[in-house]
Amino acid sequence: MLTTLRDDIVMDHVAVVSERAWDNVIRYGRDLGGRWIGGPDNDPSSHAGDDFYFCQMVFDAGTKIEILEPIECEGSDFLRRYLARNGPGPHHFTFKTPDFRGTIGALAAAGYQVIGVNEDDPDWKEAFLHPKDSWGIVIQVAWDGGGGWADAPPLPPTRHRRATALAGVVHLAADAQAAASLFEGPLGMEREDEGKDPNVGTWVTLRSGPWYLRVIQPTEPNMTHWMGNRPGRLQLLHFEVDDPGLVPGAQRVNVCGAGERQEAMFVVQPEHNLGVRLLLTAHA
Repeated sequence: MLTTLRDDIVMDHVAVVSERAWDNVIRYGRDLGGRWIGGPDNDPSSHAGDDFYFCQMVFDAGTKIEILEPIECEGSDFLRRYLARNGPGPHHFTFKTPDFRGTIGALAAAGYQVIGVNEDDPDWKEAFLHPKDSWGIVIQVAWDGGGGWADAPPLPPTRHRRATALAGVVHLAADAQAAASLFEGPLGMEREDEGKDPNVGTWVTLRSGPWYLRVIQPTEPNMTHWMGNRPGRLQLLHFEVDDPGLVPGAQRVNVCGAGERQEAMFVVQPEHNLGVRLLLTAHA
């Protein structure tokens, strides 16, 4: 049963990185129906004063994708190192908190090493957990005192008639319960359910506002191969859209639903989506 959700700390966005941001803008905008809500500039090549290019796409209920691209400056080195090691793909989760020092203090008290604490900007404070300490993905904790961006110019029309939803994230971890304790404790997510399937593994599902996060400790061979020897790895992003078959690269798979009913799902493999696997289902 879903419990009452905390509204003080919220999972704000998932960030993805690639060599060309606009490849991801086309994917998450035109193909998946996200609305571009802007960034510091429309042109990644003209970013004087910025360390890297970023923009954001928003989906139904306010879930967001942040799109990152390294530019020709020293401040982009961390993205270039990431791309050299991993190729394009998911980079971090961002949680926003109204009590920045309280949240990073709670993380430290729980035994997590908080790094990169920066409070220099009066409108933005941030700190990080290294992926070795946070189950295979960077965690950014932030306080945002800014007013957001000006209205973004329109993008070309999407393939979908109505707003699409970025419903959730599936993340693989070497220890599902230990990973869940990070997200459930100092990061404020609520445990929704948990279980074990001998063909898949052990899982815990958590929720933050409109997002769900399912953490799986896999036994299924393809999942364990995907995770490799990492402490964890993001497996997929789950989108709900009008017609999943309209998304380029989507391949249909059938799974048994209630009463052995065949429920159509579509998957876009990471090699066809800049390193990020997509699960696509139709709006309920």
